[in-house]
Amino acid sequence: MSTAAAVSIAAIWAFALYLSVARVSRAWERVALSRRPPESDAEALKDEEVPEDLMALAMQENEMWAQEELMRVIRERYEMYRDWNRVRSAMGLGQRADA
Repeated sequence: MSTAAAVSIAAIWAFALYLSVARVSRAWERVALSRRPPESDAEALKDEEVPEDLMALAMQENEMWAQEELMRVIRERYEMYRDWNRVRSAMGLGQRADA
């Protein structure tokens, strides 16, 4: 094998190594950015008080498990929308001006 061929093969391998390291570093940055601080948004939402009209909607159910399930759905919708009026619309209630 000639010296020029060896140099070109080494250059190709170096370039391939550079591309793979760059791709892995971009993927690692995405993973690092997607991690949340210890107190996540879900924990903060648990402290958020559910409005009375949505609470009354859940309490209309006869069974305790159904009430808990509906409250879980309401909290999930709030986590998704971050707006109680949008949660009301999603649950089939009208919007409130004072909320």
